[in-house]
Amino acid sequence: MSETGKKIAMGISMYLILKQLLNVILGAGVLSMILPVFISVFLYLNVWEYTNYAAAALITLVALRYLPDNLRNLPSSWLYLTEGILDIGVSAVLILSQDVKAYFNKSE
Repeated sequence: MSETGKKIAMGISMYLILKQLLNVILGAGVLSMILPVFISVFLYLNVWEYTNYAAAALITLVALRYLPDNLRNLPSSWLYLTEGILDIGVSAVLILSQDVKAYFNKSE
């Protein structure tokens, strides 16, 4: 169960980095890579029992920050709106998946 949670967390990390690389290609600054890399490193290192919750909160906050602009600029912002929806889904997986919880809970 813990090994599956680790694979899920690493998949989420890859998603975050690849998504932001696409954003850099589409015009975001290279500095925008800091948060996804930061989250990914902490998910990989599993340094804190609540890393998955903290990562989910950061991902959700960023998605919600850009949601109004993405909705206002439809249809030209459909890609970014889709990203935001996927980010909310990723956050839900980090919080709700029993496998992910088992990976981050060091007492199991």
